[in-house]
Amino acid sequence: MAQLQADELLYIPNRKRLTHDRLDAGDGQKVLHLFYGEVELIFDEPDIAPLGEKLLQVEQFQASDAMAWSDGAPHSWEKIRDLLEMLMEQRVLRRVSEAPTGRTAVSYPERLGDVPAGREPLTFGGHDNRCPVLTEQAFGRAFELSNLEVVVPVYRVAHPALDADGRQVGENNVAPRTLFLDLPTVRKQCHYAGSRYQSELPMNVTAMKAMARQWPELLSLTEQFRRAFLARMPPRTPGVLTAGELHMQVVCTLASVGYVLVRGVDPARNGELDSGLSAMFRLIDGVRLVTNDLVREAPEQPVTAQTIMDYAERHAVFHGPHGVCAGPPALINEYMQVMTGATPAPIDVQPDIAARLGDLDAALDYGLLGQRVESVVRFLGASQGLLHERLRAAFAGHLPRTALQEFVEAPIDVARYPLLRDDFPLVETYQREIKLSRWLFARLGEAFPGALQGTSLDELAALDPTEQATSQRRLAEFFAHGLPGDKAVAEPLCGEVAGVAASAFALERRCLRVVEREQAMLNQRLRRANHPLTGADLAAFTRPRNGPPMAETLARGLGVSVTSHAASTVLSHGESSLTLKD
Repeated sequence: MAQLQADELLYIPNRKRLTHDRLDAGDGQKVLHLFYGEVELIFDEPDIAPLGEKLLQVEQFQASDAMAWSDGAPHSWEKIRDLLEMLMEQRVLRRVSEAPTGRTAVSYPERLGDVPAGREPLTFGGHDNRCPVLTEQAFGRAFELSNLEVVVPVYRVAHPALDADGRQVGENNVAPRTLFLDLPTVRKQCHYAGSRYQSELPMNVTAMKAMARQWPELLSLTEQFRRAFLARMPPRTPGVLTAGELHMQVVCTLASVGYVLVRGVDPARNGELDSGLSAMFRLIDGVRLVTNDLVREAPEQPVTAQTIMDYAERHAVFHGPHGVCAGPPALINEYMQVMTGATPAPIDVQPDIAARLGDLDAALDYGLLGQRVESVVRFLGASQGLLHERLRAAFAGHLPRTALQEFVEAPIDVARYPLLRDDFPLVETYQREIKLSRWLFARLGEAFPGALQGTSLDELAALDPTEQATSQRRLAEFFAHGLPGDKAVAEPLCGEVAGVAASAFALERRCLRVVEREQAMLNQRLRRANHPLTGADLAAFTRPRNGPPMAETLARGLGVSVTSHAASTVLSHGESSLTLKD
């Protein structure tokens, strides 16, 4: 980029993308934050704060004019040039001389183009026994319908289903992608002010028009479900909605639509799902993207409709991998007011939510228990991640290097584990996931007073020291003497590897017992049969989010076969084997 000259004219392209907020800097002072698409500019230095304020007012200016944007003496040209060039690199500013001439019409294809021709419309459901085949294709491991929620979070269960309008509930965001149909869809460039204004990614106009036709109906269904949820899970502080409470409500709303499809008796057939339920799902699924982040920051923080919308703008939540939110701002605001209980829905639609779901209480249980299951599995995955980091530290600088060391020290990043959150350093990511899982598991347990034993994941993680010492001793002997010479683990590493493995396997068995118990309760409410689980089942969920489980690390590094059930863990290599129990 050529150096900026003082007499050049600059402008803000797509100016309607520019939004702002004044956020607390931590000392009681409000600091101006400008948001332009995914770019955030923070004007926390007093001498440049006036520049940020001026950018909110002007559309075009001469570069040298910015020298006077000060509450004191004018800025030097060198300082202003550096600041303006930084904004040009971020594409917030552009030279007028480089502005495109005329407006180019933007068109988008009807399909995304990433689905094989002739894909059959399939979904998880109770009418056939396709769940093992579909989960095998999507996750590399077959699951019976009775354990679907272990690998597919309850808020995604309805994604691939077709509603009565012939559209997939999850639209372009269907997960897993092996079930995405890529149906013909009208897409247009967004012209709503804010971070999505004239984004390169389009709006889904087909979905927007369908929801507009059902607008009063879906508002009413959302309100009816909110009232039912709050009757079951009232807020701890009357009149105050927290991020965690809203997140649980949102996930239960989404899960209720999945409930209709996967219950054991009279499930909805693919293509027959009530279109009002699917519309309710599509809108609140966007809110989940915000609450999913807010609940990780602080589940007890109060939220309102406005704070949710502001967060979505600031953090580009209106942007997805395949498009931007299609909702007009006025309708988004109306929806958020109803969804949070600030204003009532315009009608009280019939058939009501209870009639459409068939058993509203069972649908609520499905969402609540499904979240409990997910919190336990996430807790296990993050705990195993911390144990893996403990092994990494033990192997640091160790010579001679071994195959086990290579696998222990292999990078854990998004490139290899695509669902890993990378907002924070790896260890902190695991610690935050564990903290959130503890909170959710305990808070959700309050919906089942007297019915659930052990509402604390801390109790789950409190391993018996005597049992652990015995398991560590037996594992150390197995690693040192039960393996061939080229695989045997020598001291000083053998004791640490055995200690980490003992903790990982004991925790895995405990989590298996809790998940099987929660799934049994869930299946009872859905009138489905039960099937036992293994550690490999839980790993299908945890691996892409947290990295390799201990069984995989040992299998690849030592050639050891590991099979875990709720009652035991069996390690074997050739004719040598070891069984661990609690």
